[in-house]
Amino acid sequence: MKNYCNSKSKVMTELCNLYIKDDIDILGFKASSDNYITYHHLISVEELNLLGFPTRKTVANGLALTKNAHSYLHLIENFAPDIYENLNKIIFLITKERRYPDIKEMNRISILLECFEYRMSQYYKINPIFLTRSRTIVS
Repeated sequence: MKNYCNSKSKVMTELCNLYIKDDIDILGFKASSDNYITYHHLISVEELNLLGFPTRKTVANGLALTKNAHSYLHLIENFAPDIYENLNKIIFLITKERRYPDIKEMNRISILLECFEYRMSQYYKINPIFLTRSRTIVS
């Protein structure tokens, strides 16, 4: 995991330790040299600016995701805000508790991603890099 985290910051190290397991992020994407780990703001920089809050990267307002997962999450946000909102409920819960998702939560995440993919299959071709995840529903 540490090989794919491009930051030496304490914040990113802690986030990687919390949300990356076996080089796989919570959305099921495997980290690699091409799919390195990034920082995702839970509350966007734009919203923080509007509220007059600091925009620096913190553990409380962050999540470690691979580059592909990060891009995919924003694609979901733009094309399916309802699915994004449901994903965010899980994300906010686990980040508030500073823990990795349990099996039930991982299954919900997988189902939400599959729902998005099914919906999009009707009218928009999703980039194949977003459809190749290392983890799907677990029993």
